[in-house]
Amino acid sequence: MQVILCLPDVRAREFCKKRIAELAKTDRADVMVETLSPKSPESLKGFTDRFALADLIVIGIDNSFDGMAAARILRDADIQGDIVFFTRNKSRVFDAFDVLALHYLVDGETSLAKFDEVFRRARKRSETRTQASIVLSCAGEQKKLPVSQIYYFEVINRIVTVHYVGGTFEFYSTLSKIENSLAKKGFVRIHRSYLVAERYITGVAHGEVSLATGVTLPVGGRYADNIKLS
Repeated sequence: MQVILCLPDVRAREFCKKRIAELAKTDRADVMVETLSPKSPESLKGFTDRFALADLIVIGIDNSFDGMAAARILRDADIQGDIVFFTRNKSRVFDAFDVLALHYLVDGETSLAKFDEVFRRARKRSETRTQASIVLSCAGEQKKLPVSQIYYFEVINRIVTVHYVGGTFEFYSTLSKIENSLAKKGFVRIHRSYLVAERYITGVAHGEVSLATGVTLPVGGRYADNIKLS
């Protein structure tokens, strides 16, 4: 589990770091914690690649840092990790719903038991997401994608392109490796160059597969038995 503490208050940052480390030790969980000292919500735009890999993001709010605006920036950047607010500011609690926050913890009033409960819930959710996600990397850039949002993989000259909800991402691999890593997760090899998510197939005819996105892909002869042709 990867955690990013985005807390402007040093005391709050150290408390969360120490408590999470204690919980990880108690639960024998593999948890990595990274701390950031944000100067402004806008400054987070330079760290979106790191936030994209985070399972839990703990954000603070004070007079010098609008953590709610920071959370909106992360959501607008399609950051999927759970967000938990940890702050003495009680006035923004209802705004947390707008950024799909997992919880809003009031520093100084939240019991250790409640803090522990929220962290463990986030860890369980991260484990579920990990089972249903795939992490791809190329040239130092990493992309963590929910399997349910992937339309298909395409390979040309050893460069694999994943087409997913929101865009595409290129990386070096083989379709055989990708196919093995996604075994029993609803993907079918229809061609030496294409691995397709079955959930998005809307039709199969005349040697082609139609997807819900409007894309049509060819079915290779040796893969015809993988999918019913009409």
